[in-house]
Amino acid sequence: MKQNIANYTVVIDKEKRTGTNKDCYTALVPRLGIATEADSLEQAKKDIKKLVQFHVECLSEEGSEIPVENGESFITKVAAFLPSKTRLAA
Repeated sequence: MKQNIANYTVVIDKEKRTGTNKDCYTALVPRLGIATEADSLEQAKKDIKKLVQFHVECLSEEGSEIPVENGESFITKVAAFLPSKTRLAA
């Protein structure tokens, strides 16, 4: 039995959890429009893998097309000039 596999770009950022001073990791899959957060990098990787699989299975069960990447993904950073009175999050 042939099995198809799709690979997705995952962007993981270390951030402060909203409303707290605790670190967390957010994992985002832009092509699927899904994200999760976890207390550790390892947990974020594990959770996003499960979420991707769940999301793809749900789309398939609904009869929806599964978005796949075309190999043309780019991740970049953009510089922004901040006003002098800007408060920066740590």
